[in-house]
Amino acid sequence: MNRIAGVQGVVEKIKRRLPKSKFARNVVVLAGGTALAQGLLLLASPILSRLYTPESFGVLAVFTAMLSILVVISSLRYELAILLPEEEETAANVFALSVLVVFGMTLLIGTAVFLFGDTLLLSLKAEKMLPYLFLLPVSFLGLGLYQSLNYWAIRYKRFASISRTKFSQSFGMVCTQILAGLFIKGPAGLLYGDVVGRVSGSGTLALLSWRHDRHILRKISLSGVGKAACRYYRFPLFSSWSGLLNSGGLQLPALILASFYGPQVLGWFALGQRVIGVPMTMIGQSVAQVYTGESSRLARQNPEQLLRLFYQTAKKLFFIGLLPSLLLGIAGPQLFALVFGGIWYEAGRYIQILSFMYLIQFVVFPLSQTLDIIECQHVHLIWQIGRIVLIIAALVSAAWWKAPPALAIGLYGGVMAVGYVILFFLSAMSIRKLCGTDKTAKDVA
Repeated sequence: MNRIAGVQGVVEKIKRRLPKSKFARNVVVLAGGTALAQGLLLLASPILSRLYTPESFGVLAVFTAMLSILVVISSLRYELAILLPEEEETAANVFALSVLVVFGMTLLIGTAVFLFGDTLLLSLKAEKMLPYLFLLPVSFLGLGLYQSLNYWAIRYKRFASISRTKFSQSFGMVCTQILAGLFIKGPAGLLYGDVVGRVSGSGTLALLSWRHDRHILRKISLSGVGKAACRYYRFPLFSSWSGLLNSGGLQLPALILASFYGPQVLGWFALGQRVIGVPMTMIGQSVAQVYTGESSRLARQNPEQLLRLFYQTAKKLFFIGLLPSLLLGIAGPQLFALVFGGIWYEAGRYIQILSFMYLIQFVVFPLSQTLDIIECQHVHLIWQIGRIVLIIAALVSAAWWKAPPALAIGLYGGVMAVGYVILFFLSAMSIRKLCGTDKTAKDVA
């Protein structure tokens, strides 16, 4: 009894220390689970960097880049629309629509992989991934379903459940990669572990949704799904292309580096992304999920409050990310060599070059759905097109002139940073237009 009382006392102390703001509490819950999950990946990275070569990490980077680009359109962005309807029945039909689209897109992706996968991998110098190409549509299906279930859970503010699934995903990934690395040579263990991590969690969210929401889900109908597809047509028409271009802007550098500089350079770049870029992005996604849920309500009810939330979130993220970015900018190579082994010194140099870009990305990425929420998808699409053109131009130009990999990565980081700054101001301007005012950041901060 004393032990139970002691545990309850600790829980109560933690609850008292949580922020009073409901929005801030939700961010802490979701970001806390994500931080634990990413902390597990960080702890495992020094082990993995000694079990696998930079070339193996390069093959994994090709796989994850291809998956990340494709999975954005797994439901043609209908999952974002799950948050918008006020009527529960309409939201349930949007959810059903997104799941149906995932299955259809999986069939399409599987066919494309069967027909053209070998040719693509040969062009990317990732021949070692050929025996594992079948994993791509499997991961696509699992991750696509997870995204739809995730947004359904966000609608009902089940952030604690989402947080638990994120930790279980990382745990499954790390355990598989370490155990496989002890017995299997090559990139197989990294690939299988990545698949396990990405597809897990869907079952937990599905059971939770059915347990609590089956009275709503039973209202799903074929006519309702059709109406939802027509009502939110702007998401596949604009947001899916915008999301595809956004993911392409993030992932194409890995594919271009593989094609022009080989798997070893990509492996160094990939470990840096795994240790620094992915955790910052995942924490940013946690903030983004809470921000998206809150901003979708404010866009309907109080646009001026949305503008205030936009600036305040950006300000807090900047101060959170400032110190880690400075540390990486000063001592990135030395830290990587110390923690992961001397062979990974070059990976730290790449992170040092990208440290400023990571800070800007950490601030703006969680706010990037703002234009979709206020249904300015066309603006987002135009921005995505401009950014991806500049990214491809920078990397291809560097490779054409046979610039060293570090210079190519520096050009990439500069273009990314400028692109995120432009997106920030475009989002702020669009919210002000929605407000019907010309308020400045100073007025609403």
